[in-house]
Amino acid sequence: MVILAVILFCGCDREEEPLVFTPIDLEQFSENHKGFNLLGKFDVGWSNNGFTEEEFIIVKDLGFNFVRLPLDYLTYTQQGNWDLFLEEEIAEIDKAVEYGKKYGVHVCINLHRAPGYSVNTSVSLPPNQNVSLWTDASAQKAFVNHWDYFATRYRDIPADQLSFNLINEPGSVDESSYVNVMKMAIDRIQSINPDRIIFVDGLNYARDIVLSLKDRKNIIQTLHVYDPFTLTHYKASWVDGSDSWALPVWPMTDINVYLYGPVKSEYQSALNLEGSFPKDMEVIVNVHQVSVQSKLEIKLDNTAIYSKSFVCGSDPGEDWTQIINTQWGYQNISDRDYSVMLPQSGTKITFANTVGDWMTFNKITLRTTTDTLVIIPANTSWATKQSSYKITADGRITYMDGNPAVPLGSLIQKLEKARSENIAVMIQEFGVYNKTPYKVTNSYLKDIITVFNNNNVGYAMWNLIGTMGIINSERTDCIYEPYRGKSIDRQMTEIIQSPEK
Repeated sequence: MVILAVILFCGCDREEEPLVFTPIDLEQFSENHKGFNLLGKFDVGWSNNGFTEEEFIIVKDLGFNFVRLPLDYLTYTQQGNWDLFLEEEIAEIDKAVEYGKKYGVHVCINLHRAPGYSVNTSVSLPPNQNVSLWTDASAQKAFVNHWDYFATRYRDIPADQLSFNLINEPGSVDESSYVNVMKMAIDRIQSINPDRIIFVDGLNYARDIVLSLKDRKNIIQTLHVYDPFTLTHYKASWVDGSDSWALPVWPMTDINVYLYGPVKSEYQSALNLEGSFPKDMEVIVNVHQVSVQSKLEIKLDNTAIYSKSFVCGSDPGEDWTQIINTQWGYQNISDRDYSVMLPQSGTKITFANTVGDWMTFNKITLRTTTDTLVIIPANTSWATKQSSYKITADGRITYMDGNPAVPLGSLIQKLEKARSENIAVMIQEFGVYNKTPYKVTNSYLKDIITVFNNNNVGYAMWNLIGTMGIINSERTDCIYEPYRGKSIDRQMTEIIQSPEK
């Protein structure tokens, strides 16, 4: 095995000369590129077979022109030493760059697991590498030098063929700390090749735009679209508790799933539904999970009409379908219905948690003798206060200003904000796990692709081949078509191909 030692440049002086940037239309670059994530070096334990020419042939054949390569640094460095690169492993990345050039597919190299940080914390790391990129100098030095290595190795690859995505889904880090580390890598890369397009993931796991980076040249910010999470990751094996979520539907609402009690006083708030509610209408709340203790209270026009207390423990009793004992106490799963009939007509129904910690709900059903309205909350954000919504005469859920309360609203707002700040954006991850019903999946994908196209942003699906992709996805509720010795989901493929706005 040939090993290449990384030359650590941190102690060396480069000639300080003003950087000269070739003008690049970053918004046009994003809009013109669509494709997939390829997982050939995604995880040292189970996804480290390299990249195949066949993948690039497929991407090109289906009319796409972009691939993102999420890398685990453990796949190309010597075990226990993140400063030693393995030539035969780096050669696998070289092949992908060459395949991209051959087939006219842009390649974006991403550090999915970087020195000092990964959104996937399940891997056991050597003690000297089990440190935080945001605070540890050794991790920051290694991070910058990995990008120095790639920038130097691929210095002469044109900008239209290769780009870099610095790190995947930064979480639990403040903007100042994050930007400080990203600037270290940006400065190093641009000192080697100023024209290299650099993608920087947004904060909050690539959900939020980073305004403090807006004036840096040749930077495109990236968002990942996995909201509503209860739809995109339903029954995903790597997401704890996802097997207990309610069966996804679409459209869903942007209503938050959490009702906080007085223990979380800073977030405690009531969900208000305003509309025309007749006498004897049944109001049904399907409670999902309760942390320690809660009390669900329902009011009609500010008068209490129902309350139900929940106390978690080791006994299932009548309320619990699953007992969960955590470091914070019991947080049991109910998934049971609790209901009340309206004693008179009214115009506002309020749902609140008046005792204890927090509780979540799967759905609220409003049922009369002639109609049934099912409200599915899709906003799973923590520490978000509840709000007020309108129910129109035709059964639509809207914000108080009349706009539809669908969970894509915040994405649209973020893209509009980025555009107003002259920040180029690309969607570098989106997709739906194969356990979500097929019709729901495709209905959702049609809507988000429309949003992407309406906002002129490019996108890369997670993934091409596999459980969230269009090929060999192992769905049991769709019709596949033979394709190059594989099984392709042609209907989903056509949705992803769609240029329609």
